[in-house]
Amino acid sequence: MVDVRISYLRDSARPSLISESGAPAVPLNIVVPYTNPAPTARALKIALRFAQGIDSIVTLLAVHVVPYPAPLECDEGMRARLEAGVRAVVPPASTVIRAKLVFARSREQVYAALFRERSLVVIGTRDCWWPTREERFARRLAKAGHSVAIVRVR
Repeated sequence: MVDVRISYLRDSARPSLISESGAPAVPLNIVVPYTNPAPTARALKIALRFAQGIDSIVTLLAVHVVPYPAPLECDEGMRARLEAGVRAVVPPASTVIRAKLVFARSREQVYAALFRERSLVVIGTRDCWWPTREERFARRLAKAGHSVAIVRVR
């Protein structure tokens, strides 16, 4: 059995589903960054659970960093391998999941450009006693105004 703990950063900034005028707000944007296969698959399942019963868009965002001298276009073999890795973590679900595979020079710049304002970001990470790279990334996102849920998997 997999042990999962969910932590929230910036609970006070959790997006509202109803606008101040009383009309329904725009769909909630739920983003799951691809980190490692097992934590990302678990975070995606949690994100789908968050999305049940509300107007939302779930996006799995995989960013592949390409070193500067290399061109941003990649060969078909690498693209197929990366797409297969992304498909492997998507569970069979009735909810439509948008999967985006982005080739870029900087992971943080892509996240800053593609996250809508006040997105709910669900990040999967391994459970350990030191701050992981994903937890440090989650803190930066919370400072930027996003609601962040960290799914820790043992």
